[in-house]
Amino acid sequence: MGAFGFALPSGSGPWFAGRARQPRGTRRLRSASDAAAGSAPGQQQGMNPVLKSGLISGSLSLAGDMLAQFLTSRQEQTGAGYDAARAARMGSFGLLFYGPYQYFWYRALDRSFPGRSLVNFASKVTLNQLALAPVTITMAFALNLAFQGQLGALPAKLRADFLPTMKNGWKFWIPAASVNFFFMPLQYQVLYMSTCGMLWTGYLSYAGAKKSA
Repeated sequence: MGAFGFALPSGSGPWFAGRARQPRGTRRLRSASDAAAGSAPGQQQGMNPVLKSGLISGSLSLAGDMLAQFLTSRQEQTGAGYDAARAARMGSFGLLFYGPYQYFWYRALDRSFPGRSLVNFASKVTLNQLALAPVTITMAFALNLAFQGQLGALPAKLRADFLPTMKNGWKFWIPAASVNFFFMPLQYQVLYMSTCGMLWTGYLSYAGAKKSA
């Protein structure tokens, strides 16, 4: 899950030491956000997990921006060229903030609400809407403006676009997370939520690039 439901791959940490003590042959039932995070036995070694989350988020954010620019150009028929600086800003947002922040957020969320019960699912989605999403949207707008030397325009940007972006996030992520939880086979959850995350970061890029009235 992301700002609203997209989690990135996570890795090892001291709180995972208990996994090694599980009896041989037992199967741990992972929660929906565990699967979306891509955490599984045997995937806990190698690259630093926070860096890995940042790199994956940066790549998805870059791909989402490319898609957003392509669709906007087609829709508006402006013939405008590709804005590499905008893509770099969105990629930096994913690398420096979105990925690392989600890594720690979803670890805490899964420790607080373990398992795949309906109550835990509803609790996670609700907390994503009320706690994670506002921070992510604000940071996406703030970093985009800061990289352009226009951070002073943030209050006007938030007044104009914060609530519309939040509402569109609810429309997108609540159904997406519900499909993931209730219908998506476990082995496809990572791919499904990664695709949803790319689409959402593309929308964030579009919303962040809009000129405030």
